[in-house]
Amino acid sequence: MEDVVKKTVNVSTCMGSFECVLTHNDPDKGYTVTVPRLKGVVTFGDDEREAVRMVREAIELHCGCLLEKGLAEVRPKRKEAVRGKSIAVRK
Repeated sequence: MEDVVKKTVNVSTCMGSFECVLTHNDPDKGYTVTVPRLKGVVTFGDDEREAVRMVREAIELHCGCLLEKGLAEVRPKRKEAVRGKSIAVRK
């Protein structure tokens, strides 16, 4: 039985940069990815590259839904940034 390997990576999205945790349980089972800042965002990829691509999409979809429901607001990271946005979730 192999050890569980966890790796933390920062993933940049159109909604900002998010710290993500990639968990590699078994070479044949790929990676599970969670986003600690966004409760409920969990995805999977066969390899590390696919896992990061999938979590980027999951973050953007999750944040987009929050925006549509009025539960979050988008603020530019910098004045010159057009695509770069950060998200603040209302409690």
